[in-house]
Amino acid sequence: MTVDPNGPLRAIAPDAAPIFVRAAEADSRAWRRLETAIDDFFLNDHDRLDDRTRAMLRAAIGALLERIERELATHATRVLARGEDGAGGVITPRPAETMRRLLDAGLLRDQDLMAEVIGQLRLALLGAALGANREPGAPVMLLARLAQGDDNVVGAAARDYIIAEGRREAGSGRSVDLPADLHRRLVWWVAAALREAQGPAADRALVEAASRSIDAHDDGARLDTIALRLAAAIDARAEELPDLLAEALGEGKAELAAALLAYVQRVDLREARALLLDAEGDRLWLALRAHGFPREALARVALLLSDADPRRDIEAFADQLDTIAAIPVLAAREALAPLSLHPDFRRAIRAIERLRRA
Repeated sequence: MTVDPNGPLRAIAPDAAPIFVRAAEADSRAWRRLETAIDDFFLNDHDRLDDRTRAMLRAAIGALLERIERELATHATRVLARGEDGAGGVITPRPAETMRRLLDAGLLRDQDLMAEVIGQLRLALLGAALGANREPGAPVMLLARLAQGDDNVVGAAARDYIIAEGRREAGSGRSVDLPADLHRRLVWWVAAALREAQGPAADRALVEAASRSIDAHDDGARLDTIALRLAAAIDARAEELPDLLAEALGEGKAELAAALLAYVQRVDLREARALLLDAEGDRLWLALRAHGFPREALARVALLLSDADPRRDIEAFADQLDTIAAIPVLAAREALAPLSLHPDFRRAIRAIERLRRA
């Protein structure tokens, strides 16, 4: 007997279920897309991610999640295999599915996480652009000179920087190395996403795997941390800082430049990175004046950054250069005093300000 494919009693194939689910969600999905398109339309061009940064961001987050997921899945499977009940089981990593779960849950909208990832990528792009603008054949001297100098502490820190930078470059510039607090947060999110796919039977194994991954994370091996250690070892005097910062920027060592700013300004490394990446640059000029940068040194830094970052308006800076160079050192220090507050305190202040504006 032939079954009418259009008959009301015909059974629905099991693999057709996702079609019905997607159809039911189509309306809300269309509204989300419209809201996103509207938000994007009203974004200022300076606030919008460029296509290259957007592509690198997606690749970096994907690689980060995949690395953590494979690590957790591999160890959790070992834990299940040695279980007392002998039930065993295999936890299979599915990176695309995990990414979708975390996106749907809104977890990847976490401001601290995204600020760190975007900041690292933008600083890497700035360093690459600065390096590309160097004259062909010009030697890279700064780190080699520091590594081979008479100061053993500076030399060891410089060699560590060279190794960490090489490790980052081996990841095609897309690798992101999170600080311990954010790494811990992301590990638990990935573990929760795996648990959703595996069920509660894998809970103990996933907890052990996540704890192992968190304990193994070496914050001291991160390029940012090593750069700050090098900046502290150098301990540049006020008269040395302008040439040192310009040399770091000129050779494409953006992480070291950010660390030098963080050390002399006594601010969190993330704050110093934001100073260096801000296209308007007002806070950066105040920070440099706070340490006595003369007119020529300000112009040199501005020219290096504007050549590497098309968002910067070098003509507008030139019009203000005399005004910036005349700002008293003490006035610049006072204006930037809030940057030196405890990072958690500053984050709390920003959170309250966002709620007030909402």
